[in-house]
Amino acid sequence: MLIMQQSHVASTVRCTYIMAANAVPKLWRIGGVFVTTMAPFYIYRRAYCSSTVTNKTPSLVLYQYQTCPFCCKTRAFLNYYGLQYQIVEVNPLSRKEIKFSKYKKVPLLKAGDVQVNDSSLITSVLRSSMILGKPVSRVLNMYPEIEFYDATNKTQVKERANKYFLMYGERSTPPLNELREEREWREWVDTHLVHTFSPNIYRTLRESWQAFQYISEAGNFNPFERAAARYFGTIMMYFIGKRIKKKYRLKEDVRQSLYDECNKWTAAIGKNRRYMGGDKPNLADLSVYGALTALEGLDTFDDMMKNTSIKKWYGSMKQCVDGHEGATDKQ
Repeated sequence: MLIMQQSHVASTVRCTYIMAANAVPKLWRIGGVFVTTMAPFYIYRRAYCSSTVTNKTPSLVLYQYQTCPFCCKTRAFLNYYGLQYQIVEVNPLSRKEIKFSKYKKVPLLKAGDVQVNDSSLITSVLRSSMILGKPVSRVLNMYPEIEFYDATNKTQVKERANKYFLMYGERSTPPLNELREEREWREWVDTHLVHTFSPNIYRTLRESWQAFQYISEAGNFNPFERAAARYFGTIMMYFIGKRIKKKYRLKEDVRQSLYDECNKWTAAIGKNRRYMGGDKPNLADLSVYGALTALEGLDTFDDMMKNTSIKKWYGSMKQCVDGHEGATDKQ
């Protein structure tokens, strides 16, 4: 395991990265090597941290797969609000970094002794904590855990209710139509947008090879594992991408499905708003932007920028997130 520390002189902050094998949510095992359904993020994409943390906010530790779009959107939120946090890269083979947890998916956030699971819940709980000025532990209790039967996977599932809602308490709230719009588009990211990613990343054997070039270089592989990931993973994920395309009924040209979703997003923002949040991003903006960063460095990303209307918005979002512009808006 490689431990890398990086200091950001401008904000006098030290961030710690604990890097292990790179992976994303859905994994397949090939001869001891785990391969994934998603494209890698940049190999060492730095976390932007801020030394400004409210006294209500405990130390934050994000357990993640660097290339996972759900982890990417969690980082986008943390970076935008300038929250100080530590990244622990989870090894998909052993997952020893999260052996303390019954919940075995990522992202997983530890706020002191409190554990928060699921990217959307993490975002809602932390933002509500800022709004209310209450500890994460108290805010998490406002999202009761429910258990239900998942007929698709034929399993009992536990999930926090209302994970797309923000808690305002007695504080004044934005107009209800704005809150509803924000919630709906946050959910759209999880249920529609991300499903167009894998079929595009692995659309052709060449693109699948490109993705696994990133994965094998970023991951902590020995020479055999690296070769297995590149060759076997490339072929296998090419066919799995086709299966995912069929499952979610994407268009024959899967690029067009991605383009359609991106253009649907920009059309919802309209010509009179800079962001969906107006003059500054809201949580829907951060969710869409964060998820899309998982495509950076790949042909899919380049094609998306050339063939949709999202480029201007994306560039503006990048400046906001990298510049921690929400650090002054924590109430």
